[in-house]
Amino acid sequence: MSGWPAEGLPGTGLCGVSPSVPRLAGALGAAAVTVFVAACSGIAGSGGNAGSGDGATVTVRVRGLTIVAEVADSDIERRRGLMYRTDLPPGRGMIFEFAGETTSGFYMFRTLLPLSIMFVRDGRVVGVREMTPCPSDDPSSCPVYYPDGAYTHAVEAPARTFVEVAAGDPVAIGSD
Repeated sequence: MSGWPAEGLPGTGLCGVSPSVPRLAGALGAAAVTVFVAACSGIAGSGGNAGSGDGATVTVRVRGLTIVAEVADSDIERRRGLMYRTDLPPGRGMIFEFAGETTSGFYMFRTLLPLSIMFVRDGRVVGVREMTPCPSDDPSSCPVYYPDGAYTHAVEAPARTFVEVAAGDPVAIGSD
C-alpha cells in the first residue's frame, strides 16, 4: 500500500513486512514470496486506483489543514492503499480505518509517490512519518514506518503535508 498495514505475519501482519519475510523468502524462494505479495495486494500486477470500492470520502482536519481522504476500510482497500498512483493532489489522501487499536507499520512497496502518514487515536495525533517510495522488487527490503503508539486511523497524504503536525494535536474526522 502506499504503505500496506503490516499485519498478520509474526511481529506485524499478513501482507506487511516483518522480520519474518526474509526468513519466508529463504524457505520458500523469491517466486513464492512474489506470488504471496501479489495475492495480498489484491491486484496481482494490475494497475488501477486504490480505495475505489464505494468511493466514500471523509474530511480530515488538523492544524488548519483539510484533507479529503478516500476511505480504505476493507482489508483489500487497506492492502492496496495508494499503490501505483502517479498523482495525489494537495489536499487529497487516503484514510485507513481499523475496527480496533493497532500498532502495525506501513511500507511503500509498489507505491510511486512519497507520502506523509499521520497516525490517529481518540481524536489526537499519535505520530507522523515521512515515507519514501521503495524501488525494490523485494518487499522485505522496504523500510517499515511504525507509529509512536497504538492507533485506529492512519491518514496518508502527499509528502510533507503533516510536517507541522505533532503528537497530541487534535484531529477531526467527518463525512463530506
